[in-house]
Amino acid sequence: MQLTNLPDNKILTHVENLIQPERLGRYLPAANGDKFLSFTYYLWNCDLSQSFYIPLHFAEIGCRNAIHNALLTHLGIDWYEKPVFIRLLSERFQRELKNAVIDEEQQHGAKLTAHHVVSALTFGFWEHLLTKRFDRILWKDGLQPYFLGLPANINRDQLRTRIESVRRWRNRIAHHRAIFDKSPSKKYTETIQLLSWACPHTSGWVKSVSHVQTIINKRP
Repeated sequence: MQLTNLPDNKILTHVENLIQPERLGRYLPAANGDKFLSFTYYLWNCDLSQSFYIPLHFAEIGCRNAIHNALLTHLGIDWYEKPVFIRLLSERFQRELKNAVIDEEQQHGAKLTAHHVVSALTFGFWEHLLTKRFDRILWKDGLQPYFLGLPANINRDQLRTRIESVRRWRNRIAHHRAIFDKSPSKKYTETIQLLSWACPHTSGWVKSVSHVQTIINKRP
């Protein structure tokens, strides 16, 4: 891994105090107790986390739009107002939907559309729509009309489980946690595969521009 302008020992002390010694200590075992090398691991982890942005970006948006297409097909453009749908949501996601609609109405007023609401909802909300309670209202004609690359042997619960795994990985990165020793190659494969289930063509393109494996190979 080639990094420029690394801090000297004096500056590193200030950096360590800023991010807390406990955070840097997470990398000491991998660096055999070498504090300077552990900081190099820390920066590598930052670089690795950044490299996941594009794959995770397209995987999340692709999945939520696939699920949204099912909502549009079965419930119409105003699905977020339909009591038959809202009643099926858990209390947590009923609150999330209500707050999202309120926030988006304040921003867009009469120009509010379902697409505004979609962008305001969490990945967890969309994962929730793949639970059993939505089988009759959303998935009675199967998953493949919406997840165009989904293999026939992958069922709804397996799709939901994969989305959950990718969502948790995304959250780990978003909270600036260590990922370098959490099987990043496997997580990258899972992310690309999930994207391929939504759109194989987009998945192939994302894989061609991704730097994840290149960064993994630059381990200090």
